[in-house]
Amino acid sequence: MRPTCILLDFDGVIMDSMMLKLDAYCFALAEYGFDRTKLREQQLRYAGLSRSKAIPIMFEALAGKTLPEGNLERILTLFAEEDDRLREKMKLMPGSLAFLKNASRKVPLVVVTGTPQEAIDKTVERFELRSYFQEVCGYPPAKAEHLQAQLDKRGLKPEQTIYVGDSIQDYKAANASGIPFVGINNGDNPFAGLPLMAELKGLGELADLVKLG
Repeated sequence: MRPTCILLDFDGVIMDSMMLKLDAYCFALAEYGFDRTKLREQQLRYAGLSRSKAIPIMFEALAGKTLPEGNLERILTLFAEEDDRLREKMKLMPGSLAFLKNASRKVPLVVVTGTPQEAIDKTVERFELRSYFQEVCGYPPAKAEHLQAQLDKRGLKPEQTIYVGDSIQDYKAANASGIPFVGINNGDNPFAGLPLMAELKGLGELADLVKLG
């Protein structure tokens, strides 16, 4: 069955940027001396959350203590500066551009991401992707709120749409609204044992799944 609307996460689904995001985490948290491998584990665990929510959780898990009061804004500024510098190195995920070109002619596409709105707008403009999406929804609010708002705004039942993401947090956001979830497995097997609509290797496989031709 073809969905009435397809909702898409961005990093790790459309854009091959997760390792660059890890570089930004390492840069922003460099003064604390966290091991890159340990940071990667935390990134995968909390991928899908906005950086302002994820960083305090990641810090506490790695440092064994709460992030000192007042430090978050400085860390977020460092992250944003490095993220801006690394944008030129981003690449589209294999098959994603072909999917967007085909699918956007047949069904509304909406980005729902935890990336701050200003940052996602810069990336979408840099890679000339705006024309493929009816809306690009960044943080705030959280993904679950955006997904419910899309259902309400478009007068859709959850089963009339899907959300495509690459993390447990994406799955939880979709589940909150009852939206069928399609997981993108980029090799880290984040969805083991979860009841997904489908698990794919990339957007290149999605067109057949949802009968877009």
